[in-house]
Amino acid sequence: MRLFNYFFALLILGSSSGCSESSSDRSTTSYSPNAHTASNRVADIRFPEPITGGNRGGQDQYIAYEHFLTAELPAEEVEPVFHKLQLLCQQEMEKKCTILHSSLRNDEKSYGRIHLRIHPTGVDKIIDLASKQGRVIQQETKAEDLQDVIIDNQKRLEMLLQYQSRLIELEQKSASDIDTLIKVAEKLASVQSDIEYSQGKKAELLKRTQMDVVHIELHSKSYTSFWRPILDSLSHFRENLSDGLSEAITAIAYLIPWTFIALFLFYMIRIIWRRTRA
Repeated sequence: MRLFNYFFALLILGSSSGCSESSSDRSTTSYSPNAHTASNRVADIRFPEPITGGNRGGQDQYIAYEHFLTAELPAEEVEPVFHKLQLLCQQEMEKKCTILHSSLRNDEKSYGRIHLRIHPTGVDKIIDLASKQGRVIQQETKAEDLQDVIIDNQKRLEMLLQYQSRLIELEQKSASDIDTLIKVAEKLASVQSDIEYSQGKKAELLKRTQMDVVHIELHSKSYTSFWRPILDSLSHFRENLSDGLSEAITAIAYLIPWTFIALFLFYMIRIIWRRTRA
């Protein structure tokens, strides 16, 4: 009876703390005989505080930064600079540089885009490489304060770990009570799933504060020389001539039936006009 009352008190503590979430938000982890060992291992996990990069400190350790740069380069320089940025990111292993997205277009107007994640101390090197070959059109830095989210998640994780340790104690005490043991095992599985979810969320939040995201866009110059537009027009002369002839033929095909209709209407109007005058 005492074990049942103790278990009932733990259930009230867990429900009031909001330790469980709906299964639609994430998949639940089933409890197994080996979960006891895993639970002890999870209970001992402690995450380090967010590191600071560059000149950051104090409250800045909870801020996620995103940098945006748009540069205009000569058309022939877009592709080389694009590949240099990729190579530089691959070489910056100490800065943990990771390319998230990249695309390159080579046509009349060359265009390159690259998104990457890098340690704050390596941002300036990436920005300098992208901007020194041409003219910077736009440069922007956005900051998002994640302090409240990180602290709330940390408190929730500590509460879950404390609740898990109490459930483990109850599991050891209720070894002879099958019904209570089953209920404790089910609750342990649910709490373990919540812990794993909170740990994953915290790791994601800390990654955003420890690493900066850089968005770089490379545009070719809209005007390079006096003769360039003329040369481009001459290079597309045959294609444009073919398109023009096809459109003219299409227009004639539409005009022929309307011409007959217009002549017929003109003839009828002329007959009516003559009869009215007579």
